[in-house]
Amino acid sequence: MDQAVGRTAIHTTTALCPQCLRELPAEVYEDENGAVWMERTCPEHGELATRMWPDADHYRWLRSEAFSKVAPENTIAPTAPCPYGCGTCSRHERRATLLEIEVTRNCNLHCPVCFASAVGGEDDPTMDEISTMYDVIANAVGTDGAVQITGGEPTCRKDLADIIRMGRDKGFWGIEVNTNGLVIAARDGYLEDLVAAGLTGVYLSFDGLTGDVYEATCGRDILDIKLRVIERCREAGIQVVLSVAVVAGSNDKQLGDLLRFSLENADVVAGLALQPAFTSGRFEAKRAMPMSAGDVIFQLAGQSDGLIEPYDIWPLGCSNPLCDTGVFLVHGEAPEGVKPHPSGFYPATRAMTVEEYHGGYSPDSPQGSVFLDILAARGVEVESGLSIIIMNYMDAVSMDTQRLRECSMMVTVPDGRAIPFCSYHLTDAAGTRVYPPWGKEELR
Repeated sequence: MDQAVGRTAIHTTTALCPQCLRELPAEVYEDENGAVWMERTCPEHGELATRMWPDADHYRWLRSEAFSKVAPENTIAPTAPCPYGCGTCSRHERRATLLEIEVTRNCNLHCPVCFASAVGGEDDPTMDEISTMYDVIANAVGTDGAVQITGGEPTCRKDLADIIRMGRDKGFWGIEVNTNGLVIAARDGYLEDLVAAGLTGVYLSFDGLTGDVYEATCGRDILDIKLRVIERCREAGIQVVLSVAVVAGSNDKQLGDLLRFSLENADVVAGLALQPAFTSGRFEAKRAMPMSAGDVIFQLAGQSDGLIEPYDIWPLGCSNPLCDTGVFLVHGEAPEGVKPHPSGFYPATRAMTVEEYHGGYSPDSPQGSVFLDILAARGVEVESGLSIIIMNYMDAVSMDTQRLRECSMMVTVPDGRAIPFCSYHLTDAAGTRVYPPWGKEELR
């Protein structure tokens, strides 16, 4: 037991001061209520403790299930302490499996919870710069890596189809567009043009099933637009992943409804991605006790009508086990020993051992397809199933720099660097970015 009353040390790490972003020694501990906290002291700005996880036993279990690390290739020498000097530098401990190309900072919405801080007016990267960013990805992980086209709002670019086509011409098999869906919903034939250019998936921001949620997260009710995008994806024969920014007090009570909606539309909805909102960019929610992926895991389980339990959700292996977790819900008759559920789905993790999971794992699988790839290799029908992933992004308040060094999600920039997602979007308490958009010293 730690000297502090009711406090049990779990491990040490390094964290940031949110004021000056100095990397500091930190202690992670369990409090008297079983929650996990991370505490550090900045010599200039004082002590700060951040609530990191709701259940210490669950936290310890996830950490114990970490996969072996596959180090990145073609790294650069460190030039500054974390989180500075990214590139990817030789301190980094895991290779990338999902890489982003930010094609614009412009957007046709002004969402309060957007980490992109898209304000408009900046020049977009040229096609030559985008070509270079594709080459960065090929150099980092080869053309087998998954590519996500993001922004801002990518559909603000008139040449989006050309950008997708360029990636396919360079040999990339998987290209997904991260979108709010406004343009897809509004223009007949637009999505079909993107699919013809080589688009393989739509990553749709989809924060809830009632209009008030969108009024809070997007500034206006656009639920009907979101539903129209899903129908357009169904008509075009392309899969969609629903990306949910989970905001405490706004949509965190709709996780079960979002799960059931995804299962009912599993013919076109391939995945449900749940992401606790964090404070980079314009998001200004109070952060005394930030929502963590652990909170989402327990709330999702509690709202799932018994379909999912917290320990059904396993680390995805590609990054630190506290950063990326998930489960695949198989549609069909439950195997012997697995209790059937009225929904007709069951968690794949109840039908395999941890040893089987580790044995079938491929380090080349992107986050969303880890279970799917294992199950497909075992002959399990996966086309009608649903992938659930829970991603625990970090900001200046919650940044554990050890976890940052295990990030597998990178943002590419034209000068040849691949920057970990959480450091690329990192801001200090005043909102100042560590890394300017596209790595440029100033916006053109």
